[in-house]
Amino acid sequence: MTREQIQTFTLRITKANRTEMITILYDMGVQYLSDALESLEKGDRQDFRLQINRAKDVISELMASVNPDLELGRNFLKLYIFYRETLTKAYLDYDAAAAEHVLKMMKSLSAGYSEAAKRDRSEAVMQNAETVYSGLTYNRHLTNDNFVNSGDNRGYLA
Repeated sequence: MTREQIQTFTLRITKANRTEMITILYDMGVQYLSDALESLEKGDRQDFRLQINRAKDVISELMASVNPDLELGRNFLKLYIFYRETLTKAYLDYDAAAAEHVLKMMKSLSAGYSEAAKRDRSEAVMQNAETVYSGLTYNRHLTNDNFVNSGDNRGYLA
């Protein structure tokens, strides 16, 4: 993942509600798996394993977000367990097909959550995040992001 992608995900997280947070996790997982497959194509097995581990970390976060008391939550939990097992196989065997299978499934669910996020009108999870103003700089290919400090109490409130 490039530095710009990390900044984009960070900015999205500061503005996201609960449904958008899940969408962002899916998007991050998709990016890590895409990076893993790209690394394997280049023959960089070490980076392939690093990206697979990062994707598995995202799946662990998705697993933590599930409500196991509901049937739908239990079904998602089973799906995430399947993802982790498949990615473990990909990790151990350098199996691109296994990683591609999970990537395809995650892209599909990401699209579904994106649609659901459009309908979710709840407020952002992070209430006291910094305000970011983006504008053009003298170079038309670069943007200049300015962060306005909204105080010492930013992010999640306990």
